[in-house]
Amino acid sequence: MKIYVLHGYTDGLTDPIVSTDYEEVYAAMKAAYENALDGVEQEDSDREYSFLEGWSATAVVHGDWMEWQIAELELKVPEEQPTPSV
Repeated sequence: MKIYVLHGYTDGLTDPIVSTDYEEVYAAMKAAYENALDGVEQEDSDREYSFLEGWSATAVVHGDWMEWQIAELELKVPEEQPTPSV
């Protein structure tokens, strides 16, 4: 089973978001990115390094960098063992 983990750094490590649904994790990353830039007027140099892509995002606001990344992990689910009969 695949799981997706959104992790990031904005003034310190952010709490990760974990889901089996990539779209849910991407939506959380997109919302965080858009919130970081909401109402902010960026300099050209900051805008040049700000982006939102499929697996990562970076927002630069007045020289402060905020970064998010989605990791895809394979989670091994152990097979159920039959209960021995007594």
